[in-house]
Amino acid sequence: MNFKLPAFVYSKNLPCGYSKNLPRGWSQNLRRGMLLVFVVSIATSCGYAFQGSGTVLPGDIKTIAIRVSENQTTVTGLGLSFTEKLQSRFERYGAVKIVDPDEDGDAELITKILSIETSVQDVTGETDIELEQDMTLTIFAELRRSNGQVLYRNPQLKSRESFASVSDVVVTSSSSFAQGGISADTLGTLGSREVSRGQQTAVLDELLDESARQLYLDAVAAEF
Repeated sequence: MNFKLPAFVYSKNLPCGYSKNLPRGWSQNLRRGMLLVFVVSIATSCGYAFQGSGTVLPGDIKTIAIRVSENQTTVTGLGLSFTEKLQSRFERYGAVKIVDPDEDGDAELITKILSIETSVQDVTGETDIELEQDMTLTIFAELRRSNGQVLYRNPQLKSRESFASVSDVVVTSSSSFAQGGISADTLGTLGSREVSRGQQTAVLDELLDESARQLYLDAVAAEF
């Protein structure tokens, strides 16, 4: 399908009705904004949708109460952290309205952090030093109406990520390293235990975020 962009997108002249006596750079920003609106309108007219903007929920489900996640692991603070990530994910798309946990919504989301498991993925050939580990986060999730009818249920929603255990194999350009709070200059001075602990913390945060994203897509977002 071929489309012709409006002439003002390419022209230096402003659309009719706008003054030319504007701050420098303003007209360029205006043209960019109008181009973006034009592209979005074309995408929607062709049947395209943005991920997360629709919903598979019944039409009467307008509000959801997200209960504080129950943390069944020994890592403190995970329940609140995961709950905040869920609220942020749901509010980002606006397909449904999120109400306070103590309010009665049309539905409620109940989650439990069941386990965090780590396993060795790679070791050195001579000394058996752990080079890389896998971390798996398992979460229970259930979305149900206020009358108890289950709309979505996943007893074991799993997310998995790998992380380095020694500084020699840490990818300093990765997002997990950036979230770990360790600079590239400091990395070489740390022992394997400190490196592993810092990477674990960063990867766990990524897994919580990924679990929130996957839960929203599975339970709420419309397929496209």
